[in-house]
Amino acid sequence: MIQQDRKLNSRKGPGWKNGSTLVVVVCVSAFLMAFALAMLYTAGLLLSRANRRLEQERSYQLAQSFAQVLDQELKADYDKPENAPEKSFYRYVYNFLEGRYGEYDPDHPDETIFHYTAALPEGVNTEKYGTVKVVMYKEANQDQDVDMSGELLKDQSVDDILNNRIARYIFTVEVTADIDGVSYSYSTVYRQMATYEVKFKHDGKNIVWDGSWHEYLSSPEYIVDWDKGNIKYEYQSDKIMHCDFANAHE
Repeated sequence: MIQQDRKLNSRKGPGWKNGSTLVVVVCVSAFLMAFALAMLYTAGLLLSRANRRLEQERSYQLAQSFAQVLDQELKADYDKPENAPEKSFYRYVYNFLEGRYGEYDPDHPDETIFHYTAALPEGVNTEKYGTVKVVMYKEANQDQDVDMSGELLKDQSVDDILNNRIARYIFTVEVTADIDGVSYSYSTVYRQMATYEVKFKHDGKNIVWDGSWHEYLSSPEYIVDWDKGNIKYEYQSDKIMHCDFANAHE
């Protein structure tokens, strides 16, 4: 039997070993190719994620930078709102808060969220640098009990009324930057602080204060008879004397 097995093995010859080696080589090659394809796929996936993170970072930087530019415009120091440039963001926000624009309503966002369009510098390639959109909405300030009228008491200073800084509104500016389909939004919440023109009335007469009391359009001094009641006043919501903006959460 042993001799017969040896004869059978000897009949297989060197070709049998070569065939076995070829099978091993093919299997190893297939494994290496599969491994290489897996590595290539992994590298492509990592590169894709890296590119997306880069685009996200660019979108974030663009949104943040644009928001900072708007912030600087808002916090510019103007003696009166009308002294701000006509097309400035400051003037737009001033008109937005005191104009016909309605307060934010979550049930009707399309009607109470408003878009600000900034003129881009001439020659800017939006496909290269991306696009920027700015939306705004305002809400009544719930942190301050805003009363636009009242009474001036006898021992109360008139300057307390004239220089009273009223925060009627809280408003949000949201900047969205889009680069190659990747967008990022950056929001800033502001508080408006404004002083308003004040109308005074006493005993049925309109009076004004310029260091002393006078009847409206009359030069003689008006003597207040406090026995006839306190002086009534009303802030004129459409006539702002001074207006500035601050971050609401600072």
